[in-house]
Amino acid sequence: MDEVREKIIERRSYILSVLIATILVALNTWVLFEQFSGVLDQYFLVVIIGNIVICSLLANATYYTSRIRIDELYLSISFFLFTLIADYLVALVVLMIRPPQMDALISLFIGLGKCFFIFGIVGLKWRHQLSRLYNSVLGMMMVSVIIFALHVLAVYLIMGSNFNVDTAIFLINGFSVMLLVALEYELVLEERNQNSFAFLFAFSMMLIAQLMVTLSNNSIEIQIQSHILQGIGLGYFFYYVNRNNILIPEKEKQSLQRQFNLYSKNLKKIIDKKTHQVRDVNQKFIDELEYAKQIQQSLLPAEDTVYRDIRLVSGYFPCERLSGDFYDHYRLDDDNIALYLLDVSGHGISAALLTMFSNNYLKSNDKNQQLFRGLKPDRTLNYFYDQFNQMNFPDEMHMVAFYATLNLNTKMLTYCSAGLNCSPIRFRKNGKVEFLDKSEGFPICKLSDFVTPDYKSERIKLEKGDRLLFYTDGLIDLEKNNTYDLDTLIRFIKSHKHVDIETLNTLITGTINPIRESLNDDITYILVEI
Repeated sequence: MDEVREKIIERRSYILSVLIATILVALNTWVLFEQFSGVLDQYFLVVIIGNIVICSLLANATYYTSRIRIDELYLSISFFLFTLIADYLVALVVLMIRPPQMDALISLFIGLGKCFFIFGIVGLKWRHQLSRLYNSVLGMMMVSVIIFALHVLAVYLIMGSNFNVDTAIFLINGFSVMLLVALEYELVLEERNQNSFAFLFAFSMMLIAQLMVTLSNNSIEIQIQSHILQGIGLGYFFYYVNRNNILIPEKEKQSLQRQFNLYSKNLKKIIDKKTHQVRDVNQKFIDELEYAKQIQQSLLPAEDTVYRDIRLVSGYFPCERLSGDFYDHYRLDDDNIALYLLDVSGHGISAALLTMFSNNYLKSNDKNQQLFRGLKPDRTLNYFYDQFNQMNFPDEMHMVAFYATLNLNTKMLTYCSAGLNCSPIRFRKNGKVEFLDKSEGFPICKLSDFVTPDYKSERIKLEKGDRLLFYTDGLIDLEKNNTYDLDTLIRFIKSHKHVDIETLNTLITGTINPIRESLNDDITYILVEI
């Protein structure tokens, strides 16, 4: 559709240009030449100036096009147009100073300028070898000087010899006519190109103009008419080249820019909408995590609990909203309490779900079963190992745990470890430190087909004034959490043996709270004071 519209515009432009040329020729012949008969020189001067302006514009447009499209044809037209402009300028000077044989000098310079201009374009095929001469500024200057020198030499020889000047002008113009015929056939009819229509019109108008000065007497009226026709042809060529190579691309660029702006605007709306949706989903997910966190932490015991004369305080610092650590302590009967810690591999949702499963099996709701297994930690961990392996958990999921019972009357602590890598620490009243490391059980993992662990409980008699610390490895992981190492932790607790256990817990949490946002591992501990 655009191609058909383009052809219609071309034809209209061609018809309009021919119509304007016809009207101007008729207007000159019947009206203007009679009215300006006394000032035809000035009229001619205006026409030459007009041609200089048109040739300058066309030379710049074709040179610009040659740079964009790397086209020697446009470069050739541009270069030889500048040589034609030089001849026009000489003719302008001659017309202004009005020496003898003025018409002959003007006709010679302009005729030679046109002849070299047309010859330069026609000779494009065999001039490829010389193209580098005018492809640089220095080369163009050299060729221009040589061409202009040839023009001056030719004019000097013709004017200074006995050769008939009118005959020389006729031969020059006739040669130009033949070159124009060859040009139209070679570059327009035989080799179609983007601006072939404009080529055809421009050089056809120039051909008509050359025929007029060749076949008619060399009068100033004919000169004016031919230069008007030539100016219209080259002017239309300039319009078409400028339109196709500058105006249309610029229009297309603006259209593309508008489309891009519209696309960007719509894209921004889409992105904003999707971002809002993602934020909503993310916020909903965060709200769900927060709710899950509340559920998980609601299963934890109170941070400060007293069973008769035994006091327990605890600390719980998840590195994410949901933790892979868990702990609990509860009564088995009136005389016994149980406590446990576990550390599931990983963090986040999966680890938190596993802690809730673990809580259900370590702390049975059946009082008889709870008492039967609870008084013997090894039975509890054996049962837990079996139940864990019956579940369809991923093979890589595993955990370590520590389970203990304490008789409130005898202060006998019975404990068993399921691979916990942090042995609980006993701080005796006399300042001695002992590790509850006699039990080294197997971690809770999906290996029942290969391993049947033999959990064994150990017993230790506690004394009044003793303190116990049960903890997961996050408390002493200096690399991940930048809190304590084991030696530093022991020294810290020993140095505060005279403060009550609640104050000691406050001091420990005071160390952890400032860095809890940067924790890379969960921290859980239970302090017990006998």
